[in-house]
Amino acid sequence: MKFIADAMLGKLAKRMRLLGFDVLYDPACEDNEVLRLALDQGRIILTRDTGLASRPLARDHILIGSDLVDEQLHQVLEAFSPPDGGPLTRCSLCNEPLSVLDRKDARDVVPDHVHATAIGFLRCARCGRVYWKGSHVRNMAGLRRNT
Repeated sequence: MKFIADAMLGKLAKRMRLLGFDVLYDPACEDNEVLRLALDQGRIILTRDTGLASRPLARDHILIGSDLVDEQLHQVLEAFSPPDGGPLTRCSLCNEPLSVLDRKDARDVVPDHVHATAIGFLRCARCGRVYWKGSHVRNMAGLRRNT
């Protein structure tokens, strides 16, 4: 399952990526480009724009009803289950799949207390961002259970 979020939904795209969803997001994309990418790549459009949602080529879309990101995420999770891979499988910034980072290689790129307490580390090959399962993952897992 793949998605594309329009310019109004950057925070939602980031949260969905952290949960493992494949979500394209570029705030510079105009509506026509969003439609083109959705059709070319088989993506579901996430939008708050009723004009975009009403266009005939936007037949696969979710019209997001809230301005609040937690409510937006709740709406998506009511319609779609997170991917089987689970949280922290995609970069929240560039949507690339994450790969395992060896603990010794993480030492110089994460805070000391994180290196001492985290179980494992992941890295984005595109942007180099490093991830670990901290409280943010537990908080999102709690949100998923409450949906």
